[in-house]
Amino acid sequence: MPLTREGTSFAGTWSRLSAQRGSLCLGVAPSASWMRRWELDDTSESLDRYGDIILEAAGDGVAGYKVQVPFYLRHGTAGLAALRRFVDGAHERDALVLLDAKVGDADDTMAAYADLYLGPDSQLGGDAVTTCAFMGTATLHPLLRIAQDSGTAVFTLVRTSNHGAGEVQGSRTAGGTSTAEAIADALTGWHTEHCGTDQPGPAAAVVGARPPESAQLVGRLPHSVLEIPGLGRADRRTEEVLAPVRDATDRAMLTVTTGVLRHGPAPTALRAGIRWWHEEIARHL
Repeated sequence: MPLTREGTSFAGTWSRLSAQRGSLCLGVAPSASWMRRWELDDTSESLDRYGDIILEAAGDGVAGYKVQVPFYLRHGTAGLAALRRFVDGAHERDALVLLDAKVGDADDTMAAYADLYLGPDSQLGGDAVTTCAFMGTATLHPLLRIAQDSGTAVFTLVRTSNHGAGEVQGSRTAGGTSTAEAIADALTGWHTEHCGTDQPGPAAAVVGARPPESAQLVGRLPHSVLEIPGLGRADRRTEEVLAPVRDATDRAMLTVTTGVLRHGPAPTALRAGIRWWHEEIARHL
């Protein structure tokens, strides 16, 4: 399902799919520990079986997948081949794939990442990729331009949900703006300059902060598709994770990983877990 051949954008496709299937984005994480829990050998050969189980369980019941790329890359070229097969399988089911690679580099090399991750002509065929702006928000521009041309998206880490994120992402300038706020403002500024303000564009964002910071950051990103991590974690309540995006459900990707994977490897149990999360999300939105 290459987006450019449909002539639509990532944002438009996500809006359509989430309206049909709900905003759940299923996390895909074939780590060594998860492979053991699913009674699979931790080998590149088992990655296909892992992916097949997930795709069989989800069917056409999810709008997208967020794939932890390093768990495939650790297997080398065989892992890359397995990842491409998973992406193709998701596309056959009319679902989008966000490749969580967290790439970040100087602006003259960022475009090279698109050859690997982004769009139908790339090696992995992803619909979107995550990026880190540690070297400056201007370094994202080459990748954003490619995403705009190919109908894909770039999800920049604005505020992550890991426990130590505040040390860097919450640090403030002399003017009082936090690093997370500055990144959010830069993404919105790029979108306004290059895409206008009529609809969401390729400058997407990962927002994993807690309230009230999460609501403030979402408010600074009015034109971005938002990937919201944290659902299913023991230290997060569903209500607090979802509250900031109640008025932006058409552009919110609500990622659940452990909350579903713990039901595997039986497809019927995974399917029940997916169904439960659809219902849980609907209860709070």
